[in-house]
Amino acid sequence: MAARVPILMLPAALVVYAAGQAPAPDAATQEAMVSRIREVALEYGDRLQNFTCVQLTARTIGPSATGPRWKPLETQEMELNYVDHREHYKLLKVNGETTDLQKRIKSGYFKGYGQFGSALQNIFDPKVNAKFEWDHEETSSGGGTCVFHYSVLQAASTIVITADLDKVRVGHHGMVWADCESGAVTRFLTETDPAEVRRLGRRVPLGYRLEVRYGPVTIGSLEFLLPQSAVQTALFYKTWTKAEIQFQQYRKYDANSIIKFDESGVRPGR
Repeated sequence: MAARVPILMLPAALVVYAAGQAPAPDAATQEAMVSRIREVALEYGDRLQNFTCVQLTARTIGPSATGPRWKPLETQEMELNYVDHREHYKLLKVNGETTDLQKRIKSGYFKGYGQFGSALQNIFDPKVNAKFEWDHEETSSGGGTCVFHYSVLQAASTIVITADLDKVRVGHHGMVWADCESGAVTRFLTETDPAEVRRLGRRVPLGYRLEVRYGPVTIGSLEFLLPQSAVQTALFYKTWTKAEIQFQQYRKYDANSIIKFDESGVRPGR
């Protein structure tokens, strides 16, 4: 987060720009907004009907979370079934191939899931006691978007990073974008606080970052707000793994299909 600069040190042009921004709502209005957003977010998964879509993922590795030197691992095409409020993934292709799929995936690097509802629970579950602060409002032809910064302390957090046999509970913070009127989350960013595990007496840094963007999707005769894209980034020691995800071809789930569910989580370790 950028350091706060005393207002007397700001150039005149920036002072004028800041003065032109819409004033922050009062505390009571902000609290009401957060309550409305939380209510919609916690009900999000329950409101979804069973559906299926195609998830396209490109995984890369690099020495920096924001640096340009990313090297490809592989591309994956998955069928994602959302059934009875749970996510199930079926691997269809790796690097465009349909055979020996697991052998084509570079092992030892981060894999992660949970864009449809569980990630929102990590922010809005009342038990995590997230603190929200007003950031700004964005306006467009579609209406207003209210933007909040949030933070969750480690002691109350529900995010656990698994690295080998270690499970590390981590605090996190980030941003939430939501429709000011309906309270529907249209985008969120989660970033974990610094964490580490021990390996041969050395401190090994761990970290995780997830950004999801939502958009309207029609399934059958109903419209839902569903993920359009996501970027997950995880740190283990000196290596960052990035998964850039696109969601396509949303449609109704075939009730005649038989599936088995696998447990998954945040796993940036080897």
